[in-house]
Amino acid sequence: MTKSELFDRMYRYQRVMSWVRSLLSQSLITKAEYAKIDTMIAQKYGISSCSIFR
Repeated sequence: MTKSELFDRMYRYQRVMSWVRSLLSQSLITKAEYAKIDTMIAQKYGISSCSIFR
């Protein structure tokens, strides 16, 4: 994987999770749902559970 591909994956992950955090802050999802979504999105974009970006 190139640096460009890695950057693209991280950027996409962060964009989606920003939206998900807004849902959480509006109480549209629970903390448990947030955690589940975070795991699914991280897997989709190949982000490690140990990543500092999570």
